[in-house]
Amino acid sequence: MDSYGVIIQHLRHMSGLSVQKTALKIQRSKGWLSEIENNKGNSKLSEKEFNRIIRILDGDKYRPLFKTWAATEKNKNQTNKIFDGAVLKYIRIKKEIKIQDAAKLIGISVSYLSKIESGLKPVDLALRNKVMKGYGYSPSSFKNLSTDPIRSKTVPLKYKLEILLNQIGEKDIESIFDFIQNLSSRSQI
Repeated sequence: MDSYGVIIQHLRHMSGLSVQKTALKIQRSKGWLSEIENNKGNSKLSEKEFNRIIRILDGDKYRPLFKTWAATEKNKNQTNKIFDGAVLKYIRIKKEIKIQDAAKLIGISVSYLSKIESGLKPVDLALRNKVMKGYGYSPSSFKNLSTDPIRSKTVPLKYKLEILLNQIGEKDIESIFDFIQNLSSRSQI
């Protein structure tokens, strides 16, 4: 079940445990737990193992809340976050902040910020808010640039296109390139 990881993560946060401490407590590796919580990778979790972990984390008393936690997470993930990096890049460039200075200001590596801006790494809410504040914007301004039908158009298409190109494979990019090249040559006739 996809929501097992969400529930375990929620219980871990409620207990104030790190991934490493929780992994030790449930006798699993940190990597395995991270894959389960993020529903990524090859790690699997059976219902029996899930119930064992719930008992260890003293989560049985919260069982009535499990469906709510899972639904809340599902709703959070339904928001299209694909262009978050483009919005952050736009704001940084608009404020004339070099990527090196921005990374230092935020407290992350230049490489990580670059990956966020190019859509290769997701940005969580806490980091996104920290970036917005670091750039001199209120965190609520992000929503305007991200989802507002008019204001979102101020984010340059080239930043969004870069993210889309990072999401697709080389062959698809070649097909798109050939298609555009054919359109271009037809319009010159």
